[in-house]
Amino acid sequence: MDRRLACAALVLTGPLALLFRALTQWLPPVPGFGLGLAVYWLLLAVALWRHRGWSLRPARPGLPAIHGLVLLAGLAAPSGLPALVRLSPHVLAAVLLAAALNGALEEAFWRGALLPRLRSWRDSLAPGLIFVLWHLAPLAGAVAFRPAGMAALQLLGGAALLAVPATLARLRGGTAGAGAIGHALVNVLTFATVAAHAPG
Repeated sequence: MDRRLACAALVLTGPLALLFRALTQWLPPVPGFGLGLAVYWLLLAVALWRHRGWSLRPARPGLPAIHGLVLLAGLAAPSGLPALVRLSPHVLAAVLLAAALNGALEEAFWRGALLPRLRSWRDSLAPGLIFVLWHLAPLAGAVAFRPAGMAALQLLGGAALLAVPATLARLRGGTAGAGAIGHALVNVLTFATVAAHAPG
C-alpha cells in the first residue's frame, strides 16, 4: 500500500464530507452532490497524474472477478433499472458520464495507485477499509436525498461489497481495468437511484 496516498485519503475525508454537506445545502441536492464529486475527481486526477505508472488495461483476463462485479451490478438492478427509466435524457446522460468517470478514477486510484504491488487479497484489507471510510464524505451530502437510509446503505454497503470483486479483478487482471468496468456498471444504477429520489 502506498502510505502517503492512504494518509492523504484519510486526511481529506473530513474536509470533503464538510464540502459535500455544504454544497447539498446551498445548492439543489443533485447539482451540489455533482459538484462535490467533481472536486473529488479532480483530487483523484491530480494524485494519479503525480503518481504515474497506474494502468486500467488488464494484463490478463480476470473472468471470475468480472463475474462477481456483474453479479454486484445485478444486485443493484432492482432499484436502479426502474430509476433509469424515470430519468430525463439530460439527467441520464449526466448519470452515465458520472458513472464512467467515477468508475475509472476510483479504480485507478483505490485499486491501482494505492496498491502498486498487490500480491494477495490480504494486502488490500487496509486500503479497502479506507475506501469504505472515504464514502462517509459523499454520505454527508447524500443525506439530502430521500430516503437517507437508502443512500447510506448504497454508499457504505455498496463500497464494502464492491471492494471484494474489484480487488479480485485487480489480482487476476494485473491492473484495475476490469474493476473499472464493473464499478461503472454499479455506479450507473446507484447514481440513477440517487437522482430519481432527489427532492423537488
